[in-house]
Amino acid sequence: MDRHQSERPACGRAPPRVGYDVAGGAEKFSAYALDAAEMDQARSAYPNIGRGEQTLECAVMDLADDIAYAVHDLDDFTRAGVLQQAAVAGELRAWLAATDEMAAVNLSELGTRWRAPGHSLEALWRRLLLKDDWIADRDAFTAAVERVNRDLAESLLAAPYDGGIESERAVSGFTRKWIEHLRTAIVVEDQPHVRSGNVRLNQQAWHEVKVLKFVHTHFVLDRPELGQDQRGQARMVEGLALGFEDWLSDPVDAARAPRRLTEWVDEATEAGFELRRSRPELLSGDTSDAGLVRQGRARAILDYVSSFSDQQAVATYWALSGGTSDD
Repeated sequence: MDRHQSERPACGRAPPRVGYDVAGGAEKFSAYALDAAEMDQARSAYPNIGRGEQTLECAVMDLADDIAYAVHDLDDFTRAGVLQQAAVAGELRAWLAATDEMAAVNLSELGTRWRAPGHSLEALWRRLLLKDDWIADRDAFTAAVERVNRDLAESLLAAPYDGGIESERAVSGFTRKWIEHLRTAIVVEDQPHVRSGNVRLNQQAWHEVKVLKFVHTHFVLDRPELGQDQRGQARMVEGLALGFEDWLSDPVDAARAPRRLTEWVDEATEAGFELRRSRPELLSGDTSDAGLVRQGRARAILDYVSSFSDQQAVATYWALSGGTSDD
Protein backbone atom coordinates (compact mmCIF):
# COMPACT_ATOMS: atom_id res chain seq x y z
CA MET A 1 0.00 0.00 0.00
CA ASP A 2 1.18 3.54 -0.68
CA ARG A 3 2.50 5.09 2.54
CA HIS A 4 0.94 8.49 1.89
CA GLN A 5 -2.45 7.01 1.09
CA SER A 6 -2.46 4.89 4.22
CA GLU A 7 -1.77 7.92 6.41
CA ARG A 8 -4.83 9.76 5.15
CA PRO A 9 -7.83 9.23 7.46
CA ALA A 10 -10.70 7.82 5.44
CA CYS A 11 -13.38 7.23 8.03
CA GLY A 12 -14.50 8.88 11.23
CA ARG A 13 -12.16 11.31 12.88
CA ALA A 14 -8.42 10.96 12.50
CA PRO A 15 -6.83 9.48 15.62
CA PRO A 16 -5.34 12.25 17.78
CA ARG A 17 -1.75 13.13 16.99
CA VAL A 18 0.96 14.24 19.34
CA GLY A 19 2.20 17.79 18.71
CA TYR A 20 5.04 19.64 20.34
CA ASP A 21 4.60 23.27 21.28
CA VAL A 22 7.99 24.74 20.43
CA ALA A 23 8.99 28.04 18.90
CA GLY A 24 8.52 27.93 15.16
CA GLY A 25 6.09 25.02 15.28
CA ALA A 26 7.60 21.54 15.24
CA GLU A 27 5.33 18.53 15.22
CA LYS A 28 6.13 14.85 15.13
CA PHE A 29 5.00 13.54 11.76
CA SER A 30 2.49 10.68 11.83
CA ALA A 31 2.62 10.25 15.61
CA TYR A 32 -0.55 9.38 17.50
CA ALA A 33 -1.41 10.35 21.04
CA LEU A 34 -1.82 6.65 21.80
CA ASP A 35 1.91 6.24 21.14
CA ALA A 36 2.95 8.99 23.56
CA ALA A 37 4.14 6.61 26.29
CA GLU A 38 6.32 4.62 23.88
CA MET A 39 7.78 7.81 22.40
CA ASP A 40 8.55 9.20 25.85
CA GLN A 41 10.24 5.94 26.79
CA ALA A 42 12.37 5.98 23.64
CA ARG A 43 13.39 9.61 24.20
CA SER A 44 14.20 9.02 27.88
CA ALA A 45 17.61 7.75 26.74
CA TYR A 46 18.36 11.30 25.54
CA PRO A 47 17.63 13.54 28.58
CA ASN A 48 19.43 16.59 27.16
CA ILE A 49 17.27 16.82 24.02
CA GLY A 50 14.48 19.37 24.20
CA ARG A 51 10.89 18.86 23.12
CA GLY A 52 10.52 18.67 19.36
CA GLU A 53 14.26 18.17 18.76
CA GLN A 54 15.58 15.21 16.80
CA THR A 55 18.17 12.79 18.08
CA LEU A 56 21.43 12.74 16.14
CA GLU A 57 20.52 9.34 14.73
CA CYS A 58 17.19 10.64 13.42
CA ALA A 59 18.86 13.65 11.82
CA VAL A 60 21.34 11.40 10.01
CA MET A 61 18.52 9.11 8.88
CA ASP A 62 16.46 12.03 7.55
CA LEU A 63 19.47 13.42 5.70
CA ALA A 64 20.33 10.07 4.12
CA ASP A 65 16.70 9.60 3.12
CA ASP A 66 16.60 13.04 1.49
CA ILE A 67 19.74 12.34 -0.53
CA ALA A 68 18.53 8.90 -1.60
CA TYR A 69 15.12 10.22 -2.60
CA ALA A 70 16.61 13.15 -4.50
CA VAL A 71 19.29 11.24 -6.41
CA HIS A 72 18.65 7.50 -6.59
CA ASP A 73 15.00 7.81 -7.56
CA LEU A 74 15.98 10.10 -10.43
CA ASP A 75 18.47 7.61 -11.83
CA ASP A 76 15.84 4.85 -11.58
CA PHE A 77 13.30 6.90 -13.51
CA THR A 78 15.92 7.93 -16.07
CA ARG A 79 16.64 4.25 -16.76
CA ALA A 80 12.91 3.58 -17.02
CA GLY A 81 12.55 6.34 -19.61
CA VAL A 82 9.98 8.20 -17.53
CA LEU A 83 11.84 11.50 -17.33
CA GLN A 84 11.70 13.39 -20.62
CA GLN A 85 14.31 16.02 -21.41
CA ALA A 86 11.92 18.42 -23.14
CA ALA A 87 9.47 18.57 -20.24
CA VAL A 88 12.09 18.91 -17.49
CA ALA A 89 14.19 21.45 -19.38
CA GLY A 90 11.08 23.40 -20.37
CA GLU A 91 10.00 23.87 -16.73
CA LEU A 92 13.45 24.81 -15.44
CA ARG A 93 14.39 27.11 -18.32
CA ALA A 94 11.03 28.88 -18.31
CA TRP A 95 11.44 29.76 -14.64
CA LEU A 96 15.05 30.89 -15.08
CA ALA A 97 14.10 33.05 -18.04
CA ALA A 98 11.32 34.84 -16.19
CA THR A 99 12.17 34.85 -12.49
CA ASP A 100 11.03 38.45 -11.96
CA GLU A 101 7.77 37.90 -13.81
CA MET A 102 7.14 34.67 -11.91
CA ALA A 103 7.71 36.42 -8.60
CA ALA A 104 4.88 38.81 -9.42
CA VAL A 105 2.33 36.08 -10.23
CA ASN A 106 -0.48 35.74 -7.71
CA LEU A 107 -0.34 32.54 -5.66
CA SER A 108 -3.84 31.47 -6.69
CA GLU A 109 -2.90 31.90 -10.34
CA LEU A 110 0.11 29.66 -9.83
CA GLY A 111 -2.22 26.95 -8.62
CA THR A 112 -4.59 27.18 -11.58
CA ARG A 113 -1.79 27.45 -14.17
CA TRP A 114 0.48 24.72 -12.83
CA ARG A 115 0.82 23.17 -16.29
CA ALA A 116 2.31 26.37 -17.73
CA PRO A 117 6.13 26.05 -17.82
CA GLY A 118 7.79 27.60 -14.80
CA HIS A 119 4.68 28.08 -12.69
CA SER A 120 4.98 24.87 -10.66
CA LEU A 121 8.60 25.67 -9.87
CA GLU A 122 7.61 29.12 -8.66
CA ALA A 123 4.93 27.50 -6.50
CA LEU A 124 7.64 25.30 -4.99
CA TRP A 125 9.65 28.39 -4.10
CA ARG A 126 6.65 30.00 -2.42
CA ARG A 127 6.10 26.87 -0.31
CA LEU A 128 9.74 26.75 0.74
CA LEU A 129 9.67 30.40 1.76
CA LEU A 130 6.47 29.91 3.73
CA LYS A 131 7.62 26.81 5.64
CA ASP A 132 11.37 27.37 5.91
CA ASP A 133 12.13 31.08 5.85
CA TRP A 134 15.03 30.36 8.21
CA ILE A 135 17.03 28.94 5.28
CA ALA A 136 15.09 29.68 2.08
CA ASP A 137 16.88 32.21 -0.14
CA ARG A 138 15.84 33.32 -3.63
CA ASP A 139 19.40 33.56 -4.95
CA ALA A 140 20.30 30.11 -3.59
CA PHE A 141 17.12 28.70 -5.12
CA THR A 142 17.99 30.23 -8.49
CA ALA A 143 21.50 28.78 -8.36
CA ALA A 144 20.01 25.38 -7.49
CA VAL A 145 17.68 25.49 -10.50
CA GLU A 146 20.60 26.45 -12.72
CA ARG A 147 22.70 23.52 -11.49
CA VAL A 148 19.92 20.95 -11.82
CA ASN A 149 19.13 22.26 -15.29
CA ARG A 150 22.77 21.98 -16.30
CA ASP A 151 23.47 18.53 -14.83
CA LEU A 152 20.11 16.86 -15.37
CA ALA A 153 18.11 18.54 -18.12
CA GLU A 154 20.97 19.59 -20.39
CA SER A 155 23.34 16.71 -19.67
CA LEU A 156 21.91 13.45 -18.34
CA LEU A 157 18.57 13.69 -20.16
CA ALA A 158 20.00 15.15 -23.37
CA ALA A 159 20.31 11.66 -24.86
CA PRO A 160 17.58 9.05 -24.24
CA TYR A 161 18.62 6.12 -22.06
CA ASP A 162 18.96 3.02 -24.27
CA GLY A 163 20.48 0.52 -21.86
CA GLY A 164 23.87 0.70 -23.57
CA ILE A 165 27.26 1.24 -21.96
CA GLU A 166 27.35 4.98 -22.62
CA SER A 167 23.86 5.50 -21.23
CA GLU A 168 24.68 3.48 -18.13
CA ARG A 169 27.90 5.42 -17.60
CA ALA A 170 26.02 8.69 -17.89
CA VAL A 171 23.46 7.68 -15.25
CA SER A 172 26.06 6.20 -12.90
CA GLY A 173 28.25 9.27 -13.32
CA PHE A 174 25.38 11.60 -12.49
CA THR A 175 24.56 9.60 -9.36
CA ARG A 176 28.15 9.43 -8.11
CA LYS A 177 28.73 13.12 -8.77
CA TRP A 178 25.64 14.26 -6.89
CA ILE A 179 26.07 11.94 -3.93
CA GLU A 180 29.65 13.13 -3.48
CA HIS A 181 28.56 16.74 -3.87
CA LEU A 182 25.83 16.38 -1.24
CA ARG A 183 28.08 14.37 1.08
CA THR A 184 30.60 17.19 1.15
CA ALA A 185 27.81 19.73 1.76
CA ILE A 186 26.88 18.28 5.16
CA VAL A 187 27.23 20.63 8.14
CA VAL A 188 26.90 20.05 11.88
CA GLU A 189 25.16 22.46 14.28
CA ASP A 190 25.09 22.45 18.06
CA GLN A 191 21.86 24.48 18.22
CA PRO A 192 19.82 23.60 15.12
CA HIS A 193 16.68 25.39 14.04
CA VAL A 194 13.47 23.67 15.14
CA ARG A 195 12.79 22.75 11.50
CA SER A 196 16.23 21.18 11.14
CA GLY A 197 18.64 18.86 12.96
CA ASN A 198 22.18 18.69 14.25
CA VAL A 199 23.25 17.21 10.92
CA ARG A 200 21.95 18.90 7.78
CA LEU A 201 22.88 20.14 4.32
CA ASN A 202 24.32 23.61 3.88
CA GLN A 203 22.03 26.28 2.48
CA GLN A 204 22.92 25.81 -1.20
CA ALA A 205 22.71 22.01 -1.15
CA TRP A 206 19.41 22.20 0.77
CA HIS A 207 17.89 24.13 -2.14
CA GLU A 208 19.39 21.74 -4.69
CA VAL A 209 17.78 18.74 -3.00
CA LYS A 210 14.44 20.53 -2.99
CA VAL A 211 14.70 21.12 -6.74
CA LEU A 212 15.79 17.52 -7.45
CA LYS A 213 12.85 16.21 -5.42
CA PHE A 214 10.57 18.59 -7.29
CA VAL A 215 11.65 17.00 -10.59
CA HIS A 216 10.78 13.57 -9.20
CA THR A 217 7.40 14.67 -7.86
CA HIS A 218 6.28 16.92 -10.70
CA PHE A 219 7.42 14.82 -13.65
CA VAL A 220 6.84 11.34 -12.24
CA LEU A 221 4.37 11.15 -9.35
CA ASP A 222 2.13 14.00 -10.56
CA ARG A 223 2.10 13.08 -14.24
CA PRO A 224 -1.41 13.52 -15.72
CA GLU A 225 -1.11 10.06 -17.30
CA LEU A 226 -1.12 8.57 -13.80
CA GLY A 227 -4.06 10.60 -12.58
CA GLN A 228 -6.75 8.07 -13.43
CA ASP A 229 -4.92 5.19 -11.76
CA GLN A 230 -4.07 7.27 -8.70
CA ARG A 231 -7.67 8.41 -8.26
CA GLY A 232 -8.81 4.82 -8.58
CA GLN A 233 -6.29 3.69 -5.98
CA ALA A 234 -7.33 6.46 -3.60
CA ARG A 235 -10.96 5.47 -4.03
CA MET A 236 -10.05 1.87 -3.30
CA VAL A 237 -8.26 2.80 -0.05
CA GLU A 238 -11.22 4.94 0.96
CA GLY A 239 -13.61 2.14 0.07
CA LEU A 240 -11.68 -0.32 2.22
CA ALA A 241 -11.73 1.98 5.23
CA LEU A 242 -15.41 2.84 4.86
CA GLY A 243 -16.26 -0.80 4.19
CA PHE A 244 -14.66 -1.98 7.42
CA GLU A 245 -16.22 0.94 9.31
CA ASP A 246 -19.64 -0.13 8.03
CA TRP A 247 -18.94 -3.76 8.95
CA LEU A 248 -17.83 -2.97 12.49
CA SER A 249 -20.88 -0.73 12.94
CA ASP A 250 -23.28 -3.50 11.91
CA PRO A 251 -25.07 -4.66 15.10
CA VAL A 252 -25.82 -8.04 13.55
CA ASP A 253 -22.65 -8.91 11.64
CA ALA A 254 -19.84 -7.04 13.47
CA ALA A 255 -18.74 -10.19 15.29
CA ARG A 256 -17.77 -11.78 11.96
CA ALA A 257 -15.29 -9.06 11.04
CA PRO A 258 -11.64 -10.22 10.65
CA ARG A 259 -10.24 -11.38 14.00
CA ARG A 260 -7.07 -9.34 13.74
CA LEU A 261 -9.07 -6.18 13.04
CA THR A 262 -11.41 -6.66 15.99
CA GLU A 263 -8.44 -7.33 18.28
CA TRP A 264 -6.79 -4.11 17.10
CA VAL A 265 -10.03 -2.22 17.71
CA ASP A 266 -10.14 -3.52 21.29
CA GLU A 267 -6.48 -2.59 21.88
CA ALA A 268 -6.81 0.91 20.40
CA THR A 269 -10.03 1.61 22.31
CA GLU A 270 -8.56 0.43 25.61
CA ALA A 271 -5.49 2.57 25.00
CA GLY A 272 -7.71 5.58 24.38
CA PHE A 273 -9.48 5.16 27.71
CA GLU A 274 -6.15 4.72 29.49
CA LEU A 275 -4.85 7.91 27.88
CA ARG A 276 -7.94 9.78 29.07
CA ARG A 277 -7.14 8.66 32.61
CA SER A 278 -3.40 9.33 32.53
CA ARG A 279 -2.79 12.16 30.03
CA PRO A 280 -6.10 13.70 28.96
CA GLU A 281 -4.36 16.81 27.62
CA LEU A 282 -3.13 14.78 24.64
CA LEU A 283 -6.63 13.89 23.46
CA SER A 284 -8.66 15.95 21.03
CA GLY A 285 -12.13 15.80 19.56
CA ASP A 286 -14.93 13.91 21.26
CA THR A 287 -13.44 12.33 24.39
CA SER A 288 -16.69 10.86 25.67
CA ASP A 289 -16.93 7.07 25.94
CA ALA A 290 -18.66 6.88 22.57
CA GLY A 291 -16.14 9.28 21.04
CA LEU A 292 -13.15 7.25 22.21
CA VAL A 293 -14.76 4.08 20.86
CA ARG A 294 -15.09 5.74 17.45
CA GLN A 295 -11.50 6.99 17.57
CA GLY A 296 -10.18 3.57 18.55
CA ARG A 297 -12.09 1.93 15.73
CA ALA A 298 -10.81 4.49 13.21
CA ARG A 299 -7.21 3.97 14.35
CA ALA A 300 -7.51 0.18 14.07
CA ILE A 301 -9.09 0.37 10.61
CA LEU A 302 -6.35 2.65 9.29
CA ASP A 303 -3.65 0.37 10.64
CA TYR A 304 -5.39 -2.70 9.28
CA VAL A 305 -5.82 -1.30 5.77
CA SER A 306 -2.22 -0.04 5.81
CA SER A 307 -0.99 -3.58 6.47
CA PHE A 308 -2.31 -4.87 3.11
CA SER A 309 -0.10 -5.56 0.14
CA ASP A 310 -1.33 -4.16 -3.18
CA GLN A 311 -2.76 -7.55 -4.16
CA GLN A 312 -4.51 -7.98 -0.80
CA ALA A 313 -6.00 -4.50 -1.06
CA VAL A 314 -7.47 -5.17 -4.50
CA ALA A 315 -8.88 -8.56 -3.54
CA THR A 316 -10.32 -7.32 -0.25
CA TYR A 317 -11.86 -4.22 -1.84
CA TRP A 318 -13.69 -6.27 -4.44
CA ALA A 319 -14.80 -8.82 -1.86
CA LEU A 320 -16.24 -6.09 0.37
CA SER A 321 -17.90 -4.50 -2.66
CA GLY A 322 -19.63 -7.72 -3.64
CA GLY A 323 -17.58 -8.33 -6.79
CA THR A 324 -14.31 -10.00 -7.75
CA SER A 325 -10.90 -8.65 -8.70
CA ASP A 326 -11.47 -10.15 -12.18
CA ASP A 327 -14.50 -7.94 -12.91
